[in-house]
Amino acid sequence: MHRFYLPPQQLHSAYISLPEPLAHQVRNVLRMRLGDKFTIFDGEGMEYDAEIADLRRDEVTVQLSDPRPCRGEPRLHLTLFHSLLKKDRFEWALEKGTELGVSHFVPMHTARVIVDGASEIKRTRWQRVAIEAAELAGRGILPPIDPVHTLPQALARLNAFDLAIFAWEEARGYSLRDAVRDYRAANGDQPPRVALFIGPEGGFTPEEARAARAAGCKIVTLGERVMRAETASLAAIAALLYEWS
Repeated sequence: MHRFYLPPQQLHSAYISLPEPLAHQVRNVLRMRLGDKFTIFDGEGMEYDAEIADLRRDEVTVQLSDPRPCRGEPRLHLTLFHSLLKKDRFEWALEKGTELGVSHFVPMHTARVIVDGASEIKRTRWQRVAIEAAELAGRGILPPIDPVHTLPQALARLNAFDLAIFAWEEARGYSLRDAVRDYRAANGDQPPRVALFIGPEGGFTPEEARAARAAGCKIVTLGERVMRAETASLAAIAALLYEWS
């Protein structure tokens, strides 16, 4: 069944008129008819069955079911602090991170970033990428995308997390598995709130790794092979979700 996002303020009654971009997709692209059904989710954990009740050239009206909790969310709350990459690669990381179950994205401008900082236009596009990925993946929560942070700004937020993982290609002898094992030994199996830090092309600098360690991050290796930044982020996300979801 097709699945679409609408914000909660637009889901205000049993019958609603679809906003024009969605109405166009339903009417002209998917060529749905009276009585056809699809799913709408509100990005805050609830979803509705929607049945087309009226179909006109200039308006599509649907009848909404009672809301129900979405079932597509992982148990783990994972915030991805990801250094900026070239356009296509960063958007790919956002898309796949959303599909996997990332709860929150924080773009970062770190020492070796080679692209400009993000404008509001870019953030709007990034949010569109996340919406489309959430629709596809059956997500219930739409992950927010924060303004671009510096590394010190990102590290200043660590009090909100139970575990902070800083993936660094120069780390030796302490892996992501080790960090998970040590956390479980001290805290049990309850899923933590995790912050995951991923660097840009070229990785984090030694100075950044020292700052992260001083702030309380676990500095980990993701293995012997060197990966692109967006590949490293997906590998770490998948491993963490496997452990706690």
